[in-house]
Amino acid sequence: MLLLPLGYDPLWVSSEDLAAEGGIYYGMRNVEEHTDVIVTIPYAKEAVHFFEGDAPISLSQVTKKRWEGESWPILFRDQGGNADLIASTFYWLSGWQEVTIRIRDQHGRFPYEASLQAQLGTAMQPYVDAYRAWLAERFEAQGFTLHNRKWVGRTWALCPTHDVDYLRKWRLGMIYREVMHYLLLNHRNVTGAERITRFGSFLRDAVSGGDVYRKALKRMPREVEKVGGTATFFFKMGAHGDRDVAYSPMSSYLKSYVAMLRREGFEIGLHPSFHAHNHLGYLRQERQRLINISGNDPRSVRQHFLRYDPSQTGRYQAKAGFQIDSSLGFATSEGFRHGTCMPFQLFDLRSNGPLELWEMPLSLMEAALFNRRNLSLEGALDAAVQVIHVCKRFGGVAVMLWHNVLWDELDAPAWGAHFTRTLEVAAEKGALIASLDQALKGWQ
Repeated sequence: MLLLPLGYDPLWVSSEDLAAEGGIYYGMRNVEEHTDVIVTIPYAKEAVHFFEGDAPISLSQVTKKRWEGESWPILFRDQGGNADLIASTFYWLSGWQEVTIRIRDQHGRFPYEASLQAQLGTAMQPYVDAYRAWLAERFEAQGFTLHNRKWVGRTWALCPTHDVDYLRKWRLGMIYREVMHYLLLNHRNVTGAERITRFGSFLRDAVSGGDVYRKALKRMPREVEKVGGTATFFFKMGAHGDRDVAYSPMSSYLKSYVAMLRREGFEIGLHPSFHAHNHLGYLRQERQRLINISGNDPRSVRQHFLRYDPSQTGRYQAKAGFQIDSSLGFATSEGFRHGTCMPFQLFDLRSNGPLELWEMPLSLMEAALFNRRNLSLEGALDAAVQVIHVCKRFGGVAVMLWHNVLWDELDAPAWGAHFTRTLEVAAEKGALIASLDQALKGWQ
């Protein structure tokens, strides 16, 4: 995974064959006499002992390297003080920190606030991609020819994705919320005038004709088409808890909408129910329902609430038949949860081997910006532009999530403007704008 974006798919050979033919060496033997044909990657013995244990990494063991005007963390060094980039990469891509740091939020998620990124204050740095760039510099200096992967000829990509948690806004529960919780009981703790103003807005919205969430579903693909792109839409096919809002997979509206998306080249993926992240039966059942209404096998999945158990979820997704996950982002911050903006093959720590499942890492969710961080439109746009800048710099993919609450100016003011402006910026900067499946297939 470290070398694949550079155009190399390493073939493991014996030390003797390596010495005869040249290549890349990582290990404990002394190969200095072969430096004319071998690039040696430093190997840290301490990393072996670390990965044999189950303790979190200590912030005191992290060192820094200055590169292109920034300070980058290195987790392991050899006895000579040289960076062991492979061990450091494995820590990030395998999700090791999520196994050893056992803190979880109220929804069972690994929280940004507990992460090593938060301790380092560098969630926006894709550490693995910097490690790769350092290796690329060494390879080029020793005559290696690099073939950096591109995105259908483009240098970077943006994947707009949409989790469809609801098919309509004004359900009985939402009406009860407005009348009882907000108007009468004042759960928002605002003045009487503000309560009356909001209730008037609610009445106008509720009777204006056409549900605001359905209007968003109609408009979102049109906005993506304006910039010459496609997107991935994730649909729910089950409800097994109070965090799931059920909608019928057999409704004529949903069938018609999914058929329209398929005709126009958009990807259909599964947004599993709240408890499906660690329940293979739910995943299989809900995937089959999506097959029944869409007419094709969904390749992509994103877990509801971004719930992901590193010891189970990836294995269950692969067993259920998915090839792409895009759940590994932070629920309260933008950034790179596994230290990369590149696709990577997920690793199963329980079996100590890779899964037949690729991660398209989620780097930004609009709810994290507006609801968790309480950013203004300008602040949220700045966050999106920062993600775009990093992904363009390293030739990666900016996977971003917007729900179908866009243009709901009562409860999600400015979210729609954030979506359209981000698409425009990405197009201006030359991104391939595509669905997860199309982007991964075009990454060559």
